[in-house]
Amino acid sequence: MKSRSQALEIVALREFDMVVIGGGIVGAGIAQNAASRGLSVLVVEKEDFASGTSSKTTKLIHGGLRYLEQLHLHLTRELCHERALLETLAPHMVRDFSFILPLTKRDPLFGLKAQLGLTLYDLLAWSVTNNHHHQRIDQRELLEAAPSLSANVVTGGLRFHDCITDDSRLVIEVLKSAVAEGAHVVNYLEVTGFQAENNLVNAVECRDRYSGKEIIIKCKSCVNAAGVWSDKLLKKLDDTWRPTVSPAKGVHIMVPPSAFETNTALFLPTNDHRYVFVVPWNRSLMIGTTDTGYAGDIDNPLPVQDEIDYLLDVVNRYSEPNKLNRSDVTASWAGLRPLVGGATTDPKNTGNLSREHLIFEGPGGIVGLIGGKLTNYRLMAVQVVDKVLAKIPIGTGKAANTRRMMLGGWLDKNDFLAQTASIASKARRLSVEPSTLDHLIASYGRDANLVIDIIEQQPSLNKRICPDFPNVMAEIPHCITNEMAVSLEDLLFRRMRLAMLHQKQTLEAAPKVAKLMAETLGWDDARMNLEIVSLEKSLNEHLTSFAAMPS
Repeated sequence: MKSRSQALEIVALREFDMVVIGGGIVGAGIAQNAASRGLSVLVVEKEDFASGTSSKTTKLIHGGLRYLEQLHLHLTRELCHERALLETLAPHMVRDFSFILPLTKRDPLFGLKAQLGLTLYDLLAWSVTNNHHHQRIDQRELLEAAPSLSANVVTGGLRFHDCITDDSRLVIEVLKSAVAEGAHVVNYLEVTGFQAENNLVNAVECRDRYSGKEIIIKCKSCVNAAGVWSDKLLKKLDDTWRPTVSPAKGVHIMVPPSAFETNTALFLPTNDHRYVFVVPWNRSLMIGTTDTGYAGDIDNPLPVQDEIDYLLDVVNRYSEPNKLNRSDVTASWAGLRPLVGGATTDPKNTGNLSREHLIFEGPGGIVGLIGGKLTNYRLMAVQVVDKVLAKIPIGTGKAANTRRMMLGGWLDKNDFLAQTASIASKARRLSVEPSTLDHLIASYGRDANLVIDIIEQQPSLNKRICPDFPNVMAEIPHCITNEMAVSLEDLLFRRMRLAMLHQKQTLEAAPKVAKLMAETLGWDDARMNLEIVSLEKSLNEHLTSFAAMPS
């Protein structure tokens, strides 16, 4: 990526074929697709890339097993095929993982229903799953895989396979891929209004949130990929716009692996007919998610204690007498899913809302997309760009090639294998910890080599940021220079996931991270202290949700 200042200089001087509003996975995918077709593309994001929904998911690239209950067979099949493709396109960060659905004595008929569902799941993905079909396991096998489950509760389980990833890192890789195709991206550039001619938007009015400067960006087409902010954005064009989004709040918590022993991910049915995942991720255990209607501040959704307790209670029903409590929680966060609904939807009932996406045309000819999943971002992008090109004569007629575009900077699978071997050899010579090497490749792909170069030049940066996690100080200048990270929150919440893993350790590490950021970006002490205060405020808001047990 170019630096933010370089990108800002470019956007003010030219007209773009397409301006994409929203820097999450949907906006990134649309930019990648459009740029691969030869269009000039700009992505603008009012916060940081992936700062909304796209950094707060359950980190799954999956076929949507839950959606079979809503008879979304087409969606499930589509997701299964995209999951298989992403394993090929991003071999460093989309990885197959074993999941188990425990069966219990409480509901013997559930096991039959679940097995029928998994059989259908296998059939929908038959051509792309290799030998990864589901299997029934007995109680002994289940307890060997997840020793913290209770033999008094579980009788066996159903093992199946899906994939896990790092959601915000995936967004960054897709954006990098778009940039490699000629797209431009800028964070902290907020859309404040539009200009139109003949009822078609031909310019987007923006404000640089750091300098306060107003910028007018000329464009031939505009795409609304703002997620839960979509309706708010369109009201800037039309005060009578009727809402199309129903935000659904999803809360996750993290606990250390020692608090709940499992070698596999778990898919736990709940008493209210939902499911909670327990997923080993980044040397922690992620538990989530809730699924409730939300009517609060969409810019800052936060977990509350009742939601933390709900997740703990679900796990504890399967693990008695080994009970988790709030003292085990190391981090919590909340995200909002932009479900297709609107003002007439019951805000308390999101379970029956469709998980399929909706593409629509808004005022000023803006094409919008809401809903969808992390897994099928590529297919949604195809549909959006097709719709834009069908109504506005732009582009070169060049076909998109995103089915063959590797993420992570690899040329192909052989290049992935050769380059990772070379990076590993260099890292060993520099005494980089094996766990750090694995983390760097999984997070940065081929750019892990750039982080290793920094360590070679400054060996003092080969030190952990937090004691329990393999992230090292050398990642800080890399993310600033190559990934447009401009704040402490950008670094610690999204480029590196430390603030999503252990919020107390991140608080303790903040001053040394801020000091290195200040040296890299030329901050004075006032700016550095402002960044620390802002991060502390955000982390403390999250810590409040699990800081104390109820009296």
